[in-house]
Amino acid sequence: MEIDTREYFDDLNKAIEEDRLKHGKRPLKEKEKVKETKEIRVSTTDPECGFMSRENKQEMFCYLDHRTTDMKFNIITDVYVTPGNVHDSVSYLSRLDRQVQRFGFKIEAVALDSGYLTSPICKGLSERKIFGVIAHRRYHPTTGLFPKWKFTSDKEHDLYICPNNQKLTYKTTTREGYREYKSDSKKCMNCPLLFQK
Repeated sequence: MEIDTREYFDDLNKAIEEDRLKHGKRPLKEKEKVKETKEIRVSTTDPECGFMSRENKQEMFCYLDHRTTDMKFNIITDVYVTPGNVHDSVSYLSRLDRQVQRFGFKIEAVALDSGYLTSPICKGLSERKIFGVIAHRRYHPTTGLFPKWKFTSDKEHDLYICPNNQKLTYKTTTREGYREYKSDSKKCMNCPLLFQK
């Protein structure tokens, strides 16, 4: 199964450049195009299945079934089968659209596991005006740094406030679309919370 993500990345790049321009930043340099090759294992007995290789899962040739259920009655409303090497998130938006068209569902919110926390899905849900509740991946914070949840966002002034009540101001928007906010390193050096975990 091939998925064309060029349109999504073109939209993302446009949004990044608009955000950088709004903050007085120069456009990013054109990214050097690298042609990547990937070895794909093919089963000799069933070439349509895919080789699944995921952390904490058995490696094998298989198929995956993707099920959607109604939260109110727990009824399965859609089942879709893919080769084992197709990520769960790849077919999600098209299956969601199919259910809206076929059954006339008026979907206001969806709940998804962390495997669906991808930029295309977040953008797709936003465009469809659907509230997404998506589990986050558990990242362990870097030793010596406070985790993100300890910072407060001040959207009006476009900054963050650290646990020591210091401001982190906007510095840049990365190629991946993330806004970076930085603190004053001179103030951080003498922070009384420096050795707290």
